[in-house]
Amino acid sequence: MICLVLLIVLGCWSWEAQSCSCGPRHPQAAYCDSEVVLRAKFIGQSDCEKRSQWTKFEVKTTKIFKAPKDLDDIQFVYSAKQESMCGYQHTSTNKSEEFLISGNMVDGSVYITSCGFIAPWASLTYCQRRGYGQVYEKNCGCQIVPCHHLPCEISNDRQCLWTDMLMKPRSLYAGYQATKLACVDNGSGICIWDSLKSRIYAPITKTTTQ
Repeated sequence: MICLVLLIVLGCWSWEAQSCSCGPRHPQAAYCDSEVVLRAKFIGQSDCEKRSQWTKFEVKTTKIFKAPKDLDDIQFVYSAKQESMCGYQHTSTNKSEEFLISGNMVDGSVYITSCGFIAPWASLTYCQRRGYGQVYEKNCGCQIVPCHHLPCEISNDRQCLWTDMLMKPRSLYAGYQATKLACVDNGSGICIWDSLKSRIYAPITKTTTQ
């Protein structure tokens, strides 16, 4: 597990700037690349007793979208204290505000970083909420490839090219593909961009705690 922690840290570390640096990920890629995705309220924060370099966040989980089978409730999530180590800094003082939180498992604990997709639930579009609740999970076999500058291309039929950053939206997550589309299997083994509004998806049942 120590190796996993090192991979998380090194994946976010920029040696030149001596600070955390993260590449953009489409919300679907953030879902598929994470071991844990939940909706929760941050209700407390303290030092971690077992690891002095970690911050312990107490959360009230309202819905678990994705987690290991034996994890039916999440009361705490952890992160590095230092921002330079991609530690997540929670600045909201509103304990009733729900957040979409993505993370991974480290030594049996949910570990989050500033590189993960963590955003107020109210800030997500209808389509993004639908994606997290119904669509993304079914299409993790499709890969989203970011296009930062032209020329860009995909290498196989299981990939979709993400070009929002070429349009320079006010935020990468405000681009059309990030807010409206999902990369889905078209039924013949080919992945294509498709509207999250236009298709009917059967709901996925997930563990909910109140």
